[in-house]
Amino acid sequence: MTDVAARLPRPASTVRPVLLLGPDYPALRETVTAGISGCVAGIDGRRGDPAALGAALSAGWLPKAVPSVEPNEDGVMLAAGPGGLLLAVADGHGGSAAAAAALRALAIAAADLLATPAEGAAGRGGGARLVRALAVAAVDGVADVAEPARTALGLVLAVDESIFSIGYGDTLTALVRRGRPRVISTPSEFLGPGTRGSEDEGRSVERRRRRPGDAVLIVSDGVPDYLGRAFPEATRAVLRGDGRSASDAPAVARALVGRAGAAGAGDNITAAVLLPAAVPSWRARLRR
Repeated sequence: MTDVAARLPRPASTVRPVLLLGPDYPALRETVTAGISGCVAGIDGRRGDPAALGAALSAGWLPKAVPSVEPNEDGVMLAAGPGGLLLAVADGHGGSAAAAAALRALAIAAADLLATPAEGAAGRGGGARLVRALAVAAVDGVADVAEPARTALGLVLAVDESIFSIGYGDTLTALVRRGRPRVISTPSEFLGPGTRGSEDEGRSVERRRRRPGDAVLIVSDGVPDYLGRAFPEATRAVLRGDGRSASDAPAVARALVGRAGAAGAGDNITAAVLLPAAVPSWRARLRR
């Protein structure tokens, strides 16, 4: 497995984004990783708990099992700013155009929307409005993409003691508590040129309380499809560290992608994770 340097878009003054696009990494068994450290924003600017964001992206280990337009149609974006921490994973269909457009639009929107602390009760309505505004930006970003390109998209915003998530298609989002992943996403229609942000503002937002030690992950369908029933145990194993630091978010994401690849992934495989900076107590107990 080969790691290569992440490519960064031009950052805003207070928001640090990372964007990895599949067409830049088409080789089988090649994996690219990226990471950001930051703090989960608190209500009205109160400094929150330290956390780490990590991402890993690969075209897969074997040629795709189904016809495809490009070798790698996935993409992933991370962003950290005073307004919160953002993770997003896209899985393009009919090419990478829709996935890339959605993530680029998210990066631009995050530079503005995450540049200042969320106002008011961010852990409730404010956080939901913010993640919905980010989703609308992604939807509008694909409005001019040519059919038949579409994309799955999962995005999570961490602010205060909550996480807020919205999804399209079949990306999987999970809250991991005490080493056990709890899926909080629901399969839905894919995002494409026919979706309009102004018509999508009522989309359901999933909100979960983020307790100390909780982790969050988003993966493209290549990860659970090839890990199958082993997905929960694989998640526990990589979060126990597999010999690495538990707060090394890029290494955790890379390890999860590597396990899916070793399981024979004939598909693009991408993971984004949010980890607490401190070693959670459940990990210490599991290692005894």
